[in-house]
Amino acid sequence: MYGNSIWDDIKWQFKYGTDLIKLILINIAVFLITNLITLPFLLFKKQFPIDFNQWLSLYASPIKLLHHPWGIITYMFVHENFWHILWNMIGLYWFGQILQDMIGRAKIVPLYLIGGICGGVLYILAYNFLPVFSNVVGSATAIGASASVMAIVLAAATIAPNYELILFLIGPVKIKWIALVYVILDLINIQNGNAGGHIAHLGGALSGFIFIKQLQHGNDLSKIFYVVSDFFINLFKRKSKLKVKYKKEYAATFTKSKQQNEGRTSQQRSDSMNKQEKLDAILDKINRSSYESLSKEEKEFLFKISRED
Repeated sequence: MYGNSIWDDIKWQFKYGTDLIKLILINIAVFLITNLITLPFLLFKKQFPIDFNQWLSLYASPIKLLHHPWGIITYMFVHENFWHILWNMIGLYWFGQILQDMIGRAKIVPLYLIGGICGGVLYILAYNFLPVFSNVVGSATAIGASASVMAIVLAAATIAPNYELILFLIGPVKIKWIALVYVILDLINIQNGNAGGHIAHLGGALSGFIFIKQLQHGNDLSKIFYVVSDFFINLFKRKSKLKVKYKKEYAATFTKSKQQNEGRTSQQRSDSMNKQEKLDAILDKINRSSYESLSKEEKEFLFKISRED
């Protein structure tokens, strides 16, 4: 326990916890708030002025989307019922824990958002260009973190395919097979109801796969998130002579920019290159076999790199 109450623990997690835990807490908070606010109105047979699920959802109709543009972000934090949020948060926690140990904590939030956005975009395109949805596009909406979670799942399975999870009544299973089952089930269930949701899941899954492949080739897509967020933050700040700098935790793990190298000595640059080469070799080893195949020294090195400020 970090405090004297559950509220103290929650505040501690928001202040000091990992981004993964914060994402889960935000999802839970949105679910509780949107349901508890409307409960008194339901009990007294009154109509609450706002349908939160509709107001925060993603609309497939381009016209409605123009009036609710925030939906492309907010929909991935809204859930229909308890079971909906429970399974999403379990998947996010399991695979998010694996992934943050592989690529660092700072990339979890950007990937979550990228997965949700890509899933949402594929959902919108499908409903507007596939004839089967022509009769429902005007009323179709999407909610849920599933596309974002699928991005995390596929990213973890791509970077550490042979990492094993112990499943109840089954035993150890490599996460690449778990991810494959998820994708196949989404493909099959497109025709069995909630087609839009399953299409969004596939969009999120594809983005997670691409994210890791680009990262392995030296292209850190998470930097886009921090560039955009810094732009909007600075928009509301007064002009100052002080320059806004990225924290190292937001810098690319796999790339070195010119700005990061300014002021470094030749020895420092050499040490950085050696560290990068060692990290690449460890990630290649994980991709070939599994995380468990790493030596104690390699695991400690990976752990240290993922938590560097």
